[in-house]
Amino acid sequence: MSRRASASSVHPSVRSGSAQVSASARVGSGASVHSSNFSGLSVWDIAVAEDRKKRLDPHNKQETDKAPREATLLIAGTRSAGKTTLLQRFLDREEPPRNTLALEYTYGRKSGKTLVKDVCHLWELGGGALFTSLLAAPLTSRVIPNLTVIVMLDLSKPETIWTDLEAIVSQLKAEIMAVAKKQPGLQEQLATVAWKRIGEDHQDKESITPFLVPLVIIGGKYDIFQDMEPENKKVICRALRFAAHSWGASLQYFSARDAGLVKKAKELLSHYAFGSVESKNLAQDYNKPLLIPAGSDNFSTINGNVDDSQAMTYDTWKHTFTAKFPQKNEKKSALPEDPGRDPSYAEADVDNLRAQKDEELERIRREVGRNNARWAELDLS
Repeated sequence: MSRRASASSVHPSVRSGSAQVSASARVGSGASVHSSNFSGLSVWDIAVAEDRKKRLDPHNKQETDKAPREATLLIAGTRSAGKTTLLQRFLDREEPPRNTLALEYTYGRKSGKTLVKDVCHLWELGGGALFTSLLAAPLTSRVIPNLTVIVMLDLSKPETIWTDLEAIVSQLKAEIMAVAKKQPGLQEQLATVAWKRIGEDHQDKESITPFLVPLVIIGGKYDIFQDMEPENKKVICRALRFAAHSWGASLQYFSARDAGLVKKAKELLSHYAFGSVESKNLAQDYNKPLLIPAGSDNFSTINGNVDDSQAMTYDTWKHTFTAKFPQKNEKKSALPEDPGRDPSYAEADVDNLRAQKDEELERIRREVGRNNARWAELDLS
């Protein structure tokens, strides 16, 4: 987790910062809880079930409308693909990006129609696919109903795209499914909402396995990618479109050096974080930045308008992609040798205290060395 806590202004009226996470569950005096209906459940599970019941009650709609919106964005992906930069652009932070150590948390707030501010919890997983085991930390039954997952890939490094995409999505799918199965009715609820995002009458319904929560695949460093050979760009774009459509995900390209792409990315995150209007623009030309909302693509177009949409499956696309771009497995740790001495994480008060302790430790070492030398000179025979 980040050592630094900060708050900054965010356009149009969003504030961001870092904070400790705490959780509490209360059952109000107006909620009637019968032990016979919740046998074997914890107090937390009971509170979550009551809260979900209230949210779905049409008679409680007016009260719900006044309540602040609370959402969670979890961003993971290829190392150095631009995840931190994307979040900083969204939060309008001016500080230079730094390497993410393991799993970091921050948040954004936005003023709504009432005095209560909407809140978006932002989790960022560093290290590519090395630390996917940490994904279980932010994924709880309370978070998942309002969760959006963003997987960011480095388009300038095709040799890492498929390996990272497959490893991260597989781990996320397993973690979310495990939590959803523990909460009665949650898996069915998420599946119903997922099909509404895609379209229950979509022509590819039989071939799509929707991700249980909104999934967005973002291709970073488009400014480098656009200068690649046309055939390479075509294969990468079609493969990513196929994978995204198979999971009912959105697909969008990003570059911090392109003001237009930054604007579109901020609009996308704002939609999932604060419920702003979702853009319905569609761009499928591989010579331009892709912008494909969930459910707006189809396998026939991706595969080249052939009659049989099953001509290319997930496995055949995987083989095609990895044959053209042999994948490299990242095994090196993303952590610096000594994070405490990394200038990217400098904090004057902490660093001064660390320097004092280092001096004290050095004095003790010298004293122990002198004492050892004196004992060695003594003749105890």
